[in-house]
Amino acid sequence: MRKLSFIAAGIVFTAGLLGAAPAFAATTRSFNMQTVAWASKDNPAQKRVVAKFGEVYGFTPGTIVVDQGDHVVLHIRNLEGGGDDGHTLTIPGYGINQSLPPLSTETVSFTADKAGVFPFHCEFHQPWMSGELVVLPTR
Repeated sequence: MRKLSFIAAGIVFTAGLLGAAPAFAATTRSFNMQTVAWASKDNPAQKRVVAKFGEVYGFTPGTIVVDQGDHVVLHIRNLEGGGDDGHTLTIPGYGINQSLPPLSTETVSFTADKAGVFPFHCEFHQPWMSGELVVLPTR
């Protein structure tokens, strides 16, 4: 590709004359996530909190940032072992609803083809067990 360069006010500008702009290859972004219980029913000091509010669950990390076009791989561990400690990772904006059985590790992969902020949550523990997928637009 031939280039044209010129100087204006001490700044060098370069413009391509022939050919297309280089295409950027999609990047694979892998994240390790896990479920967390913010108030543990096994901790005697927390029993009053659990009795009043119930156990409060979450995801860590709670915010995932990727670029539009990235191939996203989420490895999610549900660290809780009780029979009633199942969760989901649900991202409605991407049509994802992955079951997370107790003491399991599940993998979710998709292409982040839509830019924006996409909330995610657990179907069983809304609204507290939630987070955001931020997909930055291509430049």
